[in-house]
Amino acid sequence: MLPDYLKDGIHKIAKTEGFIDYGIEMKAGSNHGDNFFGVLIAVTLSGTRRQQNGDIQSDELHLLCKTPPTNELQEKDISLTVTFNREIFMYTKILPAFVQFQRERGLNEADSFVSFPKMFACEKNEENGLCSLIMEDLRPKNFQMWPKEQTVPLEHELFVMRELGKFHAVSFTMKDQKPNDFREFKQLKDILYNVISKKKPFKSALQKLMDRVVDTLEKPEHKKLMQNFRDSFTERMDKLKSDPYCDEFGILTHGDCWNNNFMYQYSNEKKPLNSVYIIDWQLSHYSPPVIDLLYNIFSGTDRELRTQHYETLLKTYHTSLSETIKKLGSDPDKLYSYDNLTMQMKKYGEYALLYGPWIVALRLAKGKDIMNVDEYIESIARNENVEMIGIFDDETQAEFSRVVNGLLTDLVDYGYVKCE
Repeated sequence: MLPDYLKDGIHKIAKTEGFIDYGIEMKAGSNHGDNFFGVLIAVTLSGTRRQQNGDIQSDELHLLCKTPPTNELQEKDISLTVTFNREIFMYTKILPAFVQFQRERGLNEADSFVSFPKMFACEKNEENGLCSLIMEDLRPKNFQMWPKEQTVPLEHELFVMRELGKFHAVSFTMKDQKPNDFREFKQLKDILYNVISKKKPFKSALQKLMDRVVDTLEKPEHKKLMQNFRDSFTERMDKLKSDPYCDEFGILTHGDCWNNNFMYQYSNEKKPLNSVYIIDWQLSHYSPPVIDLLYNIFSGTDRELRTQHYETLLKTYHTSLSETIKKLGSDPDKLYSYDNLTMQMKKYGEYALLYGPWIVALRLAKGKDIMNVDEYIESIARNENVEMIGIFDDETQAEFSRVVNGLLTDLVDYGYVKCE
């Protein structure tokens, strides 16, 4: 299952981590439909290990190897090299720079943004030049994904808002205090938007999904709104991306804040919730911070939660952001006030219309509903009329209808999109 270059990398890690005699166990690291931009392999090292005090004890080390698929059409149509290089850049350059910046400013670990897995190595396959990541597997430490088909409960969403607030705060403050160092990060473009707007297989999948959304919507004005957006979303998004506000309040964002990219740590039996880590940094890019919020809130929550707690989510995020900016030595009111936040939520609200229904469909879809990415791309190349996300059963369709109708209602009510 593991290519030789990855085995060599794991043996190097074992030596560095003090293992003397050990065995290697491997298994699939994710389920079908959970990961679209790579192959995950879970690896466990078990054996004798020299501890820091010199004692030799039995121990285990749990790793996750993330490798790019080898399908040439995937490389052509999803820009896999770009996405993998982006994640490598995040783990080797940006996240360490963020950690160092916080240490220089005297933040303790509890106040710092350090909520991401440890990366042990980046190994290069000399045959094709592609790189793979070997990182910490969080699951043995009682980290779990929230079931993707379920809407995220309030407690979990508040944890996410606080972590995103800290993550964005480091970016804002580093941009303020170290503009020359931060300038390099401003060059990171939006990979996901480029894939879905310019690459035929995914643009086709998105447009077909929008057609299904139109059919699912109950209000005629919502149907018309979605149909018009389906026909013009690339022009609308291109216009938003050229807006000067994108640069004035632009920071480094995660770029793919759906349910499956957060792992929640529990004490036991899912209670109590202790922390949340952010994973999968392949789509991180320079953009307004609200892109992460719009993507996350409108793909993972439902109207019932938003009706009761939407303002609480935004204020929790902004409080975390402001407190962290202050601790890092800058003025949050000058960098990103609450008025700036609410203004940008309205200005960029169409992002929720672009990504919300698509991610809702992905998270509600059962494994059998999602076409293998290799097969899908090959079918599109043959000009076959196929759908990446198959037709839902009655129960799934009813839930999809409930969530997307609530999504459109809220986006209109909040003034984020307008019925035409």
